[in-house]
Formats: sequence, structure tokens, C-alpha cells
Amino acid sequence: MKNRLDSFLLKGMFSTYCIKDLQANGLLRLPTYDSQERKDHDLFAIASESVRTSSILMQRNFRILYVFENLVREFIISTFIDEDKTTEWFEKRANADMKKKLVDRKKNEEKNQWHTGRNEHPLFYMDFSDLSKLILAHWDVFKDYFPDQAWVSSRIKDSERTRNVIAHTNILSAEEGQRLEMHLRDWIRQIG
Repeated sequence: MKNRLDSFLLKGMFSTYCIKDLQANGLLRLPTYDSQERKDHDLFAIASESVRTSSILMQRNFRILYVFENLVREFIISTFIDEDKTTEWFEKRANADMKKKLVDRKKNEEKNQWHTGRNEHPLFYMDFSDLSKLILAHWDVFKDYFPDQAWVSSRIKDSERTRNVIAHTNILSAEEGQRLEMHLRDWIRQIG
């Protein structure tokens, strides 16, 4: 029994020295957590391991979606400002359904003042599919930026399906995550 205990202690001490040696040589880093990560860990502790792990996996997909959708919005805004020489282009360019959506969503925000609203620009009140509709409805303004209308339509339509999976807190398959990333890369390459 004493030999087993001595062996156990010796292995423990040896392991401790090995870990310290690996750390000193920069070959092993202990995880560091900032205060927000510690708070998140405590907040999420009640969730199953599957939910916590999936949330980490989905972070990257959300960031890709966020960047892609906002790049499209910013591109449309800046293109119409350049074309119309005004920041007040929405009234002229949006269709009746888009204008109604804007009014309805702003009214909803007014009723719920306790909740932070959206970005001030009307385009941020539109659905992702509305972005494609704006581009296609004003193809004469956008045609020099894209190969054809189908290119724009397919990327936004495919990405909107992916967006809905992400927005409704479902797990996105790796293949769909790669497709979303590909659409973002295509968009960046195309509009530079």
C-alpha cells in the first residue's frame, strides 16, 4: 500500500513539474477567462452540454451572417446615395410593401419603448429578401456591379434560408455554414 501511495505522489509531483516546464517553454497555455466569459459560464451552466457546445459552434455562423447581411445593406445604401445624391432615397426607391413594413415596424417599436430599436436607416427594417428585391427593381443602378440578376438573387435567397435557421436558434450543418461563408466571400470579391 505504501509503495502505491509513494508511486502516486511521485507521479503527481512529476506531472506538476512537467506542466510547469511546458508552460515556461510556451508549449502549454492554460485557458484564460475574462470576466464576461466567467459570467457567461455561470449563466449557461444550467443548459445542457449539447446546448452550450452548439452555441459556441454557432457563433461563427452568426458572425458570418451578420457581416454578410450588413455588407449588403451598406452597399445598397451607399450605391443609392451615390446615385440619388441624397441620403433620403428610401421613399423614392422602396416599393409599397417595403414602406408599409417600415411604418408597421416603427409603430411596433413605439409601443415597446422599453426595448432598443433598430438602426435608424429604413433599410434596417427590411427583411433580407427585400434587399434582393431593391437591387433587382433598380437593376439599372446595380448592373455594373454584378454578373447578372440571378447571381444576386441566388446568393441572397440561399443565404436567407440559412439566416432563418440561425435566427431561429437551430443548429446549422457544417455544409450550410460553408455555403454561407462562400456567399460572403463571393459578395466581397464581387463588390470589392
